[in-house]
Amino acid sequence: MSGDAVDRPDPLAALRGAPVVVSGGAGGIGVALLGALERAGLRTASIDLRASGAATLDLVADVADPAAVEQAVAQVAEELGAPGALVSAAGVVSEHPLGELAPEEWRRVVDASLTSGFLLARAVAPHLVARGGGPIAMVSTGYATKGMLHGPHYAAAKAGVEALVKSLALELGPSGVRVNAVALGPVRTPMLDAKPGFDEAAVAATLPLRRVGTVADAVDPLLFLLGEGSGWVTGQVLHVNGGMLMP
Repeated sequence: MSGDAVDRPDPLAALRGAPVVVSGGAGGIGVALLGALERAGLRTASIDLRASGAATLDLVADVADPAAVEQAVAQVAEELGAPGALVSAAGVVSEHPLGELAPEEWRRVVDASLTSGFLLARAVAPHLVARGGGPIAMVSTGYATKGMLHGPHYAAAKAGVEALVKSLALELGPSGVRVNAVALGPVRTPMLDAKPGFDEAAVAATLPLRRVGTVADAVDPLLFLLGEGSGWVTGQVLHVNGGMLMP
């Protein structure tokens, strides 16, 4: 057995003094994640189309706009210091049969759910490399693996996120930057509650754990991927879905 210390009383210690950038911070999972990071004593910056009300610095910007992302990350560095981590949680979902899925809607969902992660990683990664490394975590979905009825644009975008994660892990790993994703199942958020025809009991009955996820179920794995406990983890997709999918 190795003599290396395994006691990590503060797994987020490496992020102290450097802000965590969170896209999609105004969403249900984003707000919960920001709150958890703030309670842990970290500074946070939310980038979203709406203010999160939970971050040290709230920036209202379109994360699918290259210039807006570059400006927002530059503002984070100026006001809070160089970023020490990134969580790309932005995304939108809609459902349309193929014949009713307009190219404009395809682009909207792909830009918000995939292109945003690329733009944010491109803007934040140089800061992480300069400080000797750091974590990037992105939010995906089990539908990226299993496909989504009437949601090919969303499933394809999140499959792209997972390929992006693996590709960036290969490129940035030698610089100490870890890149991973959490692929979520149905998580109880305002967005899910607003889904037409959503029946929580019926969905829960299809899952081995017999319940839909909570925001805590989503936040805890993201905190793990940001912390020192995942220091030898990169290029991975962690499925957190109550057993909906077992790849």
